[in-house]
Amino acid sequence: MQKPYYEKPGFKLYQADCLDLLNSLPENSVDMIFADPPYFLSSGSFTCQNGKMVSVKKGDWDLTNGTKKNFEFHNEWIKACRRVLKPNGTIWISGTYHSIYQCGFALEINKYHFLNDIAWFKPNASPNLSCRFFTASHETLLWARKFIQKLKYATNFQYKFSYSI
Repeated sequence: MQKPYYEKPGFKLYQADCLDLLNSLPENSVDMIFADPPYFLSSGSFTCQNGKMVSVKKGDWDLTNGTKKNFEFHNEWIKACRRVLKPNGTIWISGTYHSIYQCGFALEINKYHFLNDIAWFKPNASPNLSCRFFTASHETLLWARKFIQKLKYATNFQYKFSYSI
């Protein structure tokens, strides 16, 4: 079993190959999973960031293998998450329009129950240099639970952020 990247009582954070880690965990042992899977956006092109041209290649792990293989990857790790989640466990997945719909479909076919989809506004989004479409200025968070049974979730609205635009 891999050692946690960070740990405190009641909390462990791992940085690892997701399938290796998930396969090493016992069944029904995890309360919550937060996943930020690859968006498969890396290419040989460039973008503008802070006024400088930077490469879009983040690493081989972010290279696309085509729509079918990308979906198979998402489906495999989402299925592995279901195995380790406790019966009342939840999963959060972060993504952009490039990959979040594949993750959502994988959640559906693996019989998760959606609780919410949340738009996470990005005020410093990468600019749309071509001016052919709108700037992608948010990421989507999918929040789902393992089973459909009615469970009580509490939202502490007093802690919500207020933004002035």
